[in-house]
Amino acid sequence: MQDQDINSLLAKYFNDEILPDERLVVEEWISANQQEYRRLKSLMDQARDTTVKPSFDVASGWKQVDAQIRGGVKTVKLETKPAQHKWWLSIAASLFLITSFALIYYSSYYNPLITISSGDLANKQIKLEDGTIVTLNANSRLQYFKQLASDKRQVKLEGEAFFEVTKNPARPFIIEAGQGKVKVLGTSFNVNTDSSKVEVVVRTGKVQLSSNANRALSITLLPGNRGLLNGENLVKDTVLSENGYAWKTGMLVFRNEQMNTLVKVLEHTYHRKIIMENADSSCAVTATFKDQSLDSVLKELKLLLKFDYEVKKDYILIHNLACGNDKRQ
Repeated sequence: MQDQDINSLLAKYFNDEILPDERLVVEEWISANQQEYRRLKSLMDQARDTTVKPSFDVASGWKQVDAQIRGGVKTVKLETKPAQHKWWLSIAASLFLITSFALIYYSSYYNPLITISSGDLANKQIKLEDGTIVTLNANSRLQYFKQLASDKRQVKLEGEAFFEVTKNPARPFIIEAGQGKVKVLGTSFNVNTDSSKVEVVVRTGKVQLSSNANRALSITLLPGNRGLLNGENLVKDTVLSENGYAWKTGMLVFRNEQMNTLVKVLEHTYHRKIIMENADSSCAVTATFKDQSLDSVLKELKLLLKFDYEVKKDYILIHNLACGNDKRQ
């Protein structure tokens, strides 16, 4: 971590304005730098309790701090002085806080953290500064800095998104996704994350999926592979269709697919609960749908399989499914 990064986080930590994930970073730094932390905390306490002598030139002090900000701030190790010079320690501590808070201000002004939420709408497309395209599914959120770092491109995802990452080996693309992390160089893939799992399906290229809790838990995924991280379990298998991200492509392809599996795909694609009642869920379906609404898909399936369906407020009810044999009364 860069010195100015930890300075900024420490300033927020001492001012009790730090975020939970940032707190973990600071606490890890404190664990490794306990003596330095105790020294800084002592200075902060003295800064709060000590009145600075009026002879201190605040304007001149700020001018120096501002020059540091514009020229790149360097961490200054603060050393304790004899008790009679406590007011100098107070000044040093105050300058440290001013510098850190100024860094936060400049960072948020020139390179703000952007948060984009999709709400109830799927296929919300975002283009990052490196050319990478991210398509959010419904009820998903993406966070990233307007200007990505020069050594890596890092974003945070909640929910589901399809990524088409611009290739750049010198700047790996990293996605913080719940309990896991996804790292790529340039590829297209789908990420689905919630509180219990992280699922990655690769369409092109190569992707690494790893656990935040256990760095040794890591797999490499190739086109057609699916990786699923669930706590301490990390598995890789092969997907036989691209229906997992049909919400993005608009293409649904079923080849001798059982009806119960087909219903799960429709639920995921269209964000509607579907219940089958008095239905033979083992019916096999072969069909292709392109850019069609759920109602249009159900109407075609109804003609093919001879069933009835009703659209309720919170779900869709399929009943009298007879696998193409008309058994309705």
